[in-house]
Amino acid sequence: MDNCLIWERGRTSGGYGQVWVDGKNQAAHRVAWQALYGEIPEGKILDHICHNEAALKGECEGGNCEHRKCYNPNHLRLTTPQENTLAGLHAIDTRGGFKCGHEMIEANIMTRKSGHRECAECARQRSNRYYHEVVKAN
Repeated sequence: MDNCLIWERGRTSGGYGQVWVDGKNQAAHRVAWQALYGEIPEGKILDHICHNEAALKGECEGGNCEHRKCYNPNHLRLTTPQENTLAGLHAIDTRGGFKCGHEMIEANIMTRKSGHRECAECARQRSNRYYHEVVKAN
C-alpha cells in the first residue's frame, strides 16, 4: 500500500482532518473521496483501510489514531457502519470487553455517526435513566 496522506491542518473532535468547503467544515477524507469518485451513497461510510492493516499488524491500537488524518483515497473504501465496526473488531483485542465490564460482542456494540464505538447496554441504561428522571418527571 502506498503512503498515508496525513492532513496537517484543522481536525474534528474525533481526530479526522477537517477542511472548509462550500461554506461548512467537512472531513478531509470525505472531500478527497468525493473529488475522485463522486458522492458517497446513502447508508455508506468510508473506512480507512490503512488503519485496519496497521491494527492487524499490532502497529495501531485504534481510537483517535494517526490514520484518522489520512485523506489518501486509495486508503479508503465504502462500507456500511456495521461492516466498519466488524472490521474494527477483527483488528483489536476484544477479550477485555468494554471499560464498563460489558462484553464487547457485535450485538452489544453501538457505532455513532462519528464512528465512535460504545457499549449498547450502557447507552440503553443511560437512555432509560434520562427518560425516567427528566422526561417522565416533567
